[in-house]
Amino acid sequence: MKLAKHRIHTLVVILTTSCLFGCTKYIPDDRDSFGEDISYNVTEFSPTIGRSTFYNDIVSVGPNTSQPLTFRIVNLKDADGQPVSTLFSDKFPVKVWRQMYDGTESSIEEIEAKRVVEYRPILEILEHSGNINFWNAGSSSYIRTQPDSGYTFDVEVSNSGGRRYVRGFRLKPQRERPYEPTDVDPETGLSLSPHGFASYVRGMLGQRTRGGIPASAIRVYIRKLENMPATTSKTLTLSFLDSLLNPIDPRNFNDTDWAHMVHGFNRRIEDNKVIYDVAYPIPLTRVETRYTSVGGEMARLDIGYRQRDVFGDIVRASFGYNFRIFEEGHWEIQFRFMGETPAFN
Repeated sequence: MKLAKHRIHTLVVILTTSCLFGCTKYIPDDRDSFGEDISYNVTEFSPTIGRSTFYNDIVSVGPNTSQPLTFRIVNLKDADGQPVSTLFSDKFPVKVWRQMYDGTESSIEEIEAKRVVEYRPILEILEHSGNINFWNAGSSSYIRTQPDSGYTFDVEVSNSGGRRYVRGFRLKPQRERPYEPTDVDPETGLSLSPHGFASYVRGMLGQRTRGGIPASAIRVYIRKLENMPATTSKTLTLSFLDSLLNPIDPRNFNDTDWAHMVHGFNRRIEDNKVIYDVAYPIPLTRVETRYTSVGGEMARLDIGYRQRDVFGDIVRASFGYNFRIFEEGHWEIQFRFMGETPAFN
């Protein structure tokens, strides 16, 4: 009798153990929750070709969806509905900041040590945030630009609990505008005028009439210098012409902080032009420094000199110009005084 009970007990243990181990495949995996509470607050993007544009904090994820999520751009098509195969999947070299730029760097080498060259697609979605970057690469020669309807795409969002598609995104790039301010039409690429004007003027008097010189009498021309010698350093040149289009010696602007005019190096004067070695874009980032406007959005030039005012007092006269240059190269900003030359007395 005892032997029979022992056999029955052993059998129950074996059957229970077999059930436990054999049925584990029916226990569900620990999966993330995945709800319908994922949305984008921006669905149409109109970046300018040649400028890095970052669309941050554009995804809203509700409490019913576990994070992290994985985001991926899919179904990229042109306005005609044709798939775009490699246009936005090919990777281009772009400069990515790895350390913070603050405007105190003392050389181009120190600036460049804070950023690295990485290969990125022009249109990039960040894998786990869903933010979208449009990098400063490519050309309107092969990227559709406005007024063309551009491109459409969807975003695939997933985690271990499932996946869904956020649809109906539109990419409508604008043509290159390599510097600001500019009146280049973003759709046609044509400029209505070859020049702009000084941002402000303070107390400047004309040599001929001793009348005030307004900002509208100081024309500003920005041009990229071609056929320059191949060097590792890029440059920014400042030049000045009087009312007869003769060069003005920049030393006449004798109350100008040339050393801190721009965040440039190896400053020199050649052929009545002030030349700096610089890193592009200008300004390098949207960080306020001694070289920028308030908020860091624009680079700031302040050019001044000492003059005798109408009362005979020696005062500072000046004019300024706020600008941005996005395209790397050798650039010149030329100031032309129309009608009146400053009274350098």
